[in-house]
Amino acid sequence: MTLRPPRLSRKWMIFTVTANGTFMSTLSAGIVNIALPTMSTEFNVSLESIQLVVSFYLLVLTCLLPVFGKLSDMYSRKWMYLGGFITFGVGALFGALSSSLPMMLFARAVQGIGSSAMMATSQALIAQIFHGPSRGKAFGAIGAVVAGGSLAGPAIGGALIQAWGWKSVFWICIPIAILGVWRGIYLIPRFNAHKRVKMDWPGAALYTTTSFAFLYALNTAADKGWGNPLILSAFAVSLMLFLVFLRREKSAKYPFLELSIFNNKIISYGCLVAMLGYTALFTNSVLLPFYLTDIIGLDPIKIGLLIMPFPVTLAIASAVSRTLNAKWPARVLTTAGFGLLIIATLMFAFIGNTPSISYIVLAQLVMGAGSGTFQVPNNNTVVSAAPKGKLGVVASLNALCRNIGMIFGIASSVAIFALVQTWSISHGQDTQNAFIHGYQAAMLFGTICAVAGGILSAER
Repeated sequence: MTLRPPRLSRKWMIFTVTANGTFMSTLSAGIVNIALPTMSTEFNVSLESIQLVVSFYLLVLTCLLPVFGKLSDMYSRKWMYLGGFITFGVGALFGALSSSLPMMLFARAVQGIGSSAMMATSQALIAQIFHGPSRGKAFGAIGAVVAGGSLAGPAIGGALIQAWGWKSVFWICIPIAILGVWRGIYLIPRFNAHKRVKMDWPGAALYTTTSFAFLYALNTAADKGWGNPLILSAFAVSLMLFLVFLRREKSAKYPFLELSIFNNKIISYGCLVAMLGYTALFTNSVLLPFYLTDIIGLDPIKIGLLIMPFPVTLAIASAVSRTLNAKWPARVLTTAGFGLLIIATLMFAFIGNTPSISYIVLAQLVMGAGSGTFQVPNNNTVVSAAPKGKLGVVASLNALCRNIGMIFGIASSVAIFALVQTWSISHGQDTQNAFIHGYQAAMLFGTICAVAGGILSAER
């Protein structure tokens, strides 16, 4: 409920502020992925280590998303969102000044804090401002913004890296953050807080610690080794804390995550489908730039251009699915999207070491179409099913499941890639063929996740 309900024209002005933050986050993600091979060379670290630049950001974001989602139901979503904007910009500044991998991971952690505050509140802001058919249009428009940021990221990133080096990809985020905060102060209205919503701080601490221990182990296992005592200890600690957390959730007067929300099948199925979809998508996000660099031998500008077909079709498919979502059941659209993801991951799995440019472009087009087709109806279905007063919690849980999928997709694909590549080299394969075998195994894992997501989508 707002103090003064915004007019339709003002609603879309407010939307542009949330779109600004979404654009900045997706732009940064696309740019950083392009920069990974260059950063790996400058920091003198392996693929297994440099992937932490992406996954550590997602780790922090995922650990804090439900915390900020809960706080957004208790306090001002406006200042929660703008505070996240500022923090993300500060993290970008730290990234631009980084001279080593540990410094870069710290910068990405700061960006993860800021992004979690923005992500936990942006969907809730849209859902609170827009109602009825306009809500579906707003979520569809956000899908187009995601596509636009993803589209601009590789192209801008490739040009920036080629001209001024990888640090420039962080400098560009700072003016975008300043513009977004300035506009948000004047445009976003204040919303009345839900005084009945309470925070279970012990539950929040248990969730955050559990998530960090598990995701840290998952993300660093490929680099440190799955049998490393630190990794095994982190997994064991996360399991014990998780059991304590579940016990706390059942006994707390005001549960932190309110797991009873998942009794709503619309929400539970939607979140699981989102997690599987993003797992399938992100099996290729880190490995593809290295494939295009190490196997095909392309420079950053050409890599950016080859990645661009994905967000192009993502934008088109998001717009189409937004329109179709008003007429067709969500499960029809999401299942069709997973069908396209299955085809795309199989195309990448059997790409070989001498593909034509047209083959790469086609695979990217199919993957973008699949992503755009399932995202919009799935997000709209989950958020629209939120109980009264729980909008921020449901929106953050939806975003949480997406980010768990991203992390699991990156960590699993890199781990599978490293294991198969090492095995191939130990059995006499040259470096190039070993890379291809590792890449193929990782993408087949993505296919399995897409198949599982398609089955669940069809059954809901």
